[in-house]
This record gives sequence, structure tokens and C-alpha cells, in this order.
Amino acid sequence: MNNKKQTLYIFMDDSGKLNNNETSCIYGGLFFYSSNEISNFVNQYKSIIKKIKCEYCDYKSDKCDKDCIEIKGTTKLTNEHRRWIYNLTKKQNNFGVFINNNKVYPRIMENKASRGRFLDYVQKRIIKEIVLYSIKEKKIDPNKELELYIKIDQCKTKTNGYYNLKDSLIEELKYGIVNYDYGHQENPILLSDLEVKVTYQDSSKSYAVQAADLIAGTIRRNALNGKQSNKYINEKNRRARTRTIRYKRK
Repeated sequence: MNNKKQTLYIFMDDSGKLNNNETSCIYGGLFFYSSNEISNFVNQYKSIIKKIKCEYCDYKSDKCDKDCIEIKGTTKLTNEHRRWIYNLTKKQNNFGVFINNNKVYPRIMENKASRGRFLDYVQKRIIKEIVLYSIKEKKIDPNKELELYIKIDQCKTKTNGYYNLKDSLIEELKYGIVNYDYGHQENPILLSDLEVKVTYQDSSKSYAVQAADLIAGTIRRNALNGKQSNKYINEKNRRARTRTIRYKRK
């Protein structure tokens, strides 16, 4: 590991809702260790989208206004086109988390504010696991300064989500947390300076967030078709498995 500034970029989106009307809520996305990695991925992703986007547009070629639709996880892609995108995303550092709504505590499901706090926890837990994975794989050094960039689809957040997520990440990753209910303390993970920047992006203008949406949508579609299982957190390294988050009813 060299002395270059350490950076970690995480792009995240979700599919499905945490409520009693749906069976699951999925988070999926990508993570990178440099802006060059992001640029290389985006260039390849844009090339695929440019080839396929016109096939999913309602306008005929003679009436095209160049206002192209966004290719999303809900877009009914052909198997071939979906495979093109899948083959690209699986080469990147990627993740997916499946939440079984039927296993979440009723006291959480029945209260909107509690559901919001639960999803805040899920996002923080995902980011923490990616940081731990990165340390294990020697992609980042916990003893050196880290700049952590979190980029999430803007329509999936609460108005106060920016401050809650940023502050709670700094608290847990840099200082550790104490669970007074169980008398347990989590030690800090990062032992040097940590800068966290959370931004909420318009997915129509962010190809990396679009790809995160497609990953989450693919996992959810497989779950609805009875194919949900413990997927790999990172297709590039099969030693690291995703966590399937499940909570038993009391």
C-alpha cells in the first residue's frame, strides 16, 4: 500500500419498500477506490446504454427529441441486454443486501419513523462492512487518513438523512460506539483522520447510481422469482459473502 491519499467511493440504491405490502427491500451498489476507477466503469457503462437505450424509448426515430429514458432496475430489459450490464458490474467491486420484510420486528414495521431509523441502520451497516472488507483486502490502511464518499439516489432519502448518516458513520468508524443496553462497546475501525461526504444524486444524471439501481433490482427480481440466496458481496473476490439481513419476530 503506497502513500497516496486514500479514497473510498460507495454508490448505493434500493429496490422495494420496507412495509407490510411488500415482501422484501433490497440494497445494491458498487464501490471504488479512486476516481479513475469510476471513470473507467462509467465509460464502459455509458457505451452499453448508448447501444440499447433507443430500444426502450416510446418515441419513433422520426419524432425523437433526444430526451432519452433512464434505464432502471424496473426496465424490462431483454436477457441479452441485462447480461451485458451484469457482466460489466460483476467485474467491479459490488454488493447486495436482502431484507426479508416478514422477519422484521412488528414494532419497526408498524411505525414510519422506526422504519426510517431501521433503514438508516441498514445503510450504515453496509458501509461499515465495505470498510471492513477493504481493510481485510488491504485496499485501505486503517492507520492512514481516509476520504469516504457516499452517493445515494436522492429520491430514496429523508430530509434529515444527510446529517444522521454522516455523523453516525464518523462516530462508529472513528470513535467506536457503546451499547448501553447490553453493556457492549464497539472499538473504532479507523485509527486516523476520517472525512465523510454524503451526497444524494439524481440517478438520471449518475451512471454509477443507475448501475446500483440495476443491481438492487436484479436481486429483488430473483427474490420474487424464488431465487433469493446468499450472493457474493464482491464477484471479484469470492471469499467475501454478502450478508442476508434477517430479523426474527418475537
